Amino acid sequence: MARITATADLVIWDSFEQPHRKTRDYVAFGPFQFDRHQYDDALQALNAAISSDET
Repeated sequence: MARITATADLVIWDSFEQPHRKTRDYVAFGPFQFDRHQYDDALQALNAAISSDET
C-alpha cells in the first residue's frame, strides 16, 4: 500500500507498507514523484488497453 498525493503538477507515491508483513521496513523506499500530465496520460493509456481487452 502507498499514499498517493496529486497536485496540479505532480503525483507523489510515499508511505509504503505491506499490511500482511508488518515487520518489513519501507522507510528508504521512495518517495516517487511523477509529472502529473505524464501520469494522467499513462493512466489513460492503461485504461484504454484494459478496456480494449474486455471486448
